[in-house]
Amino acid sequence: MNRKLINIVLIILAVAIVVIIGKDFIGKKAGKNIENPYEYNVDEFRKVDSTQILYIEKSHFPVKADLWAGIAICDSTIIIANAKELQKYDYSGKQIFNKSLIDSATCITVDVNHQIWIGMTSYVAQYDINGTLLQRFEPVAKRAIFTSIATTGENIYVADAGNRVVHHYNSKGEILDNIGEKDDLKGIPEFVIPSPYFDVAIDADGFLWAANTGRHTFENFNKGGSIRTSWGVTSMKIEGFSGCCNPAHFAILDDNSFITSEKGMPRIKIYDQHGQFTGIVAPPAAFSGTLAPDIAVDKQNRLIALDFERQQVRIFERKKE
Repeated sequence: MNRKLINIVLIILAVAIVVIIGKDFIGKKAGKNIENPYEYNVDEFRKVDSTQILYIEKSHFPVKADLWAGIAICDSTIIIANAKELQKYDYSGKQIFNKSLIDSATCITVDVNHQIWIGMTSYVAQYDINGTLLQRFEPVAKRAIFTSIATTGENIYVADAGNRVVHHYNSKGEILDNIGEKDDLKGIPEFVIPSPYFDVAIDADGFLWAANTGRHTFENFNKGGSIRTSWGVTSMKIEGFSGCCNPAHFAILDDNSFITSEKGMPRIKIYDQHGQFTGIVAPPAAFSGTLAPDIAVDKQNRLIALDFERQQVRIFERKKE
C-alpha cells in the first residue's frame, strides 16, 4: 500500500472516530446516556412495606369547590368549610346543607356541644350546628394567618402562622394569652413556621398539642403555656417528617395516638402517644400531586380525609386483625 493510500485510510479512520465520539458526547450532554448523580429522587421513599398499612379505604365521595379550609366531624356527619361556604354531609356523601359564610374560611372545628368554630384568616366566627352565625371575635391586628383551631371546654386555641403563636381565647372572644412565644426561662424554643401549615389539636386529657412544622416536632403545652413534652423525627424514611412544614395536619385519637398527614410526598401515618411510629393509614401511592389532605377522626376511630387534589372525602377504617 503506497503512502498516499495509507494517508487516505488514516484520515477516514480519524473522521470516523471523531464522529463516534461526537455522537456519544452529544448524547450524554442531552441526558440520554448518563445518569445525574445529583438528581433528587424520592422514589425509594414512596415504597412501603404492605404489612405496615393498618387501614383500608372503605368509601369516598366527591366534593367540588375551590380554596378548601378544612374538615370536621360531628356525630355521624361530616362538616367542610371552603372559601365562603359551609357544607354538611352524611357518610354516604348526601349533602345535608350548603350555606354561605360571612368571610373566607381558613380552618374549622366542632366542639363537644356541636358548636362550629371557624377561623377567618385573622378572626374567629362561631356557628351553630345548622350553620347559623352566633358571634364573631375581634380580628388580630397584625400579620395574622389563622391555619388551625381546636377547643376544649371554654378554651379556644387558634394557630396563627403569620405571628407564629397559638392564640388562647375564652368563649367570649377574649385573648387570654399567646402560647409559643420564645421564652428561655420556661424552655420554650418558639415556633418555626416557614409557610401556612401550622396545626393544633387537643388530646384526650385536655392538653394542647401543636405541630412545630419547621422543626418537624410536636409540642405539648400545660394550661399555663409551658412545655410539657415534645417528640419528632426528621427523616425522609417512613417513620420521620421532612421537607418544609411537616406534618402539615394531624389529629389525635381517643387513646392519644397521633394520625399525621404530610405534604410534598403525601402520606398519612399513625404514631402512639409517645411518638413511636406504629403504621400507615394511607401510603404515597394512594395520592396524586403534593398537597396534604386535611384529616379528622370520629368516635369509631375512622380517619376522614379531605383530599384537595382529588376533590373527595375519603373514609379509612382500621383493618380487622
